[in-house]
Amino acid sequence: MVEGLPALLPLHHRAIITRGSLEQAIEIAVTQDGQPRWVQFQRWSNANPEKAWRLQPFGGYLDDFQNFEGFTLPTKVEAGNHFGIEAYCPFIRVRVRRCAFRP
Repeated sequence: MVEGLPALLPLHHRAIITRGSLEQAIEIAVTQDGQPRWVQFQRWSNANPEKAWRLQPFGGYLDDFQNFEGFTLPTKVEAGNHFGIEAYCPFIRVRVRRCAFRP
């Protein structure tokens, strides 16, 4: 690990989630200190020039982590279709300003 650059050196992990006959793989990049930096999975979508329904990369970036009642959460999220390739088109942009937990 390069001192002072833990957020730039993500570790890549892959998980496979199953429910019945359905299976979904997800890739997660996590920094040395445990913060997830991006997530990616295949999504059924027709968001492509051909408007054809197919599995395509979907994912996003997680950033600006802050502590809320002992939980460290990303407060900036950007996600969209074609994550990780040139055609990436983010259409979800979230900024969390406050967070409260119910008992």
